[in-house]
Amino acid sequence: MMRLVYFSVPGRAEASRIALALSGFEWEDVEVNGIEFNKMKDEGDLPWDMLPILQTSKGTIAESSAILRYAGKVAGLVPEDPYQAAKVDEFIDGMGPIARAIDTTFIDDEDKKLKLRKQLFEPDGAATKALKMYDKKIEKSKKGWAADTDEMSIADLKLFTEVFGFFSGNYDGIEKHMISGYKNLLKYHHKVANDKRIKNHYNEINPEDIRWTFLPDAFSDLT
Repeated sequence: MMRLVYFSVPGRAEASRIALALSGFEWEDVEVNGIEFNKMKDEGDLPWDMLPILQTSKGTIAESSAILRYAGKVAGLVPEDPYQAAKVDEFIDGMGPIARAIDTTFIDDEDKKLKLRKQLFEPDGAATKALKMYDKKIEKSKKGWAADTDEMSIADLKLFTEVFGFFSGNYDGIEKHMISGYKNLLKYHHKVANDKRIKNHYNEINPEDIRWTFLPDAFSDLT
């Protein structure tokens, strides 16, 4: 049985959680706290001293994108066509800057943290540039999927969970209205959230849960 180890928040493991849930394989969602994380690091259980990790019968896989690609393959969410598979990888790799930009705001000084996050969403901010790019790519996608694939792929799981997860309230200073101007992304959210597989995956989540942004009507008031 596979074990996905991460914190209790969606973060960088959520896309892999969905893929594993859709795979049909037996797996365990292991949530740890900061103390347990440090213990794992001290004991050498983390190949790159970071989470998430995926423990398999053959060994441990680290790095969220590597885990997602593995989980996506066993779930059938990686295209067989080499070109489309490469476009999926391209999209996943292209999403790196926004996550790294958000990472720079995890500091102890609350006032400075809020200021930095606000700057990310200003007209020339890193988050604004990234969201504009995603919005444009969705607009150009013939099928409406993130990497312009024929079917939903792991690129969609990553875009859907990571981008919309930023607006859950888990990140102080990043508010729901900040995504209101991206009509193609909001249309995309509706498409993915209403996909039968995704809808079923979150069917027990309520609007008070941290994962409320993945529900079909989460952003309906902005469209």
